[in-house]
Amino acid sequence: MTLQTIDTAIEPTARRAAEAISTGFAYFDTYGEVIINATLGSFTPSTLVTVSIVEVDHNNAPMIGAARMTVHNIQPYQGGVQTWVNIEWNSPLRVRVSYFWQ
Repeated sequence: MTLQTIDTAIEPTARRAAEAISTGFAYFDTYGEVIINATLGSFTPSTLVTVSIVEVDHNNAPMIGAARMTVHNIQPYQGGVQTWVNIEWNSPLRVRVSYFWQ
């Protein structure tokens, strides 16, 4: 299966201590099954990463819309992370992907 890849960058939002969890996010418009390729220089293949996805309104506020959204696979690599997501809708929706890593 060949999926569309979306390139984006993670915007770090928090880092509390050397062993703490860091967070970041990316916004984009898409639909269907896609690979999100998010870059951040501190990532390595051994980075522990959790990802969530949510639809957002025009002000980027999270909302529960009619589309079902799922995260399937997450692969950290040197300099970023790839995430396979599915937005079950027939036209582009504004979404936010949130990243939590250690």
